[in-house]
Amino acid sequence: MLDKLNETELEVASKLVFDGLSMAKRSMEQILQSPISLEKVDYSSSVHAPLPTYDKHAEESVHVIKTQLIGELKGTSHLIFSEDEVAKVFKACLPANLIESDSPESKMMKMGFLTEIDNMMAAAVITEFSNFLGLEIYGHVPSLNVMKAHELNGFLEKESGEFDSIIHFKAIFHGKELDIAPDFVWIFHEEFVNKIKNLV
Repeated sequence: MLDKLNETELEVASKLVFDGLSMAKRSMEQILQSPISLEKVDYSSSVHAPLPTYDKHAEESVHVIKTQLIGELKGTSHLIFSEDEVAKVFKACLPANLIESDSPESKMMKMGFLTEIDNMMAAAVITEFSNFLGLEIYGHVPSLNVMKAHELNGFLEKESGEFDSIIHFKAIFHGKELDIAPDFVWIFHEEFVNKIKNLV
């Protein structure tokens, strides 16, 4: 979607995402009690190209955490962790006895922690969009889906449904305790692009 904006508009949209992620980074630092750097954000999106592909490790499991956007701007955000990234998050943030346990309770707590991470990141970016655009936008309660990487493309295509604008970006969070680069796929109505254009 971002390629439909001119250079000035793209700069504004990119800054909104980066500022939101910077807010999320500070929250993660509080959880870890350790500094984190947000080294790079890569944008790669196009309404003329298919959704991002995730077939490099086709049999690897991926964790997809979905947040439905509600309010004046409709859409969905997806935070995508690889198996390795999930393991890193758990190791950095959770006690060893919980990580090593396979009990139903521990599994529920681990999955619940992942959705809280998503809630924190998505909410930070949504807040930046909401404040800049002057719109009431909120995130619904996140839901978690675990699937094989080769199933992810079909899942995202189905999720895109009636929405016609896509933002895809990867953020690299690096620190002593945590080093991850999750994917974010946000799918919006075309109205998002129009709002940016009207304000720039």
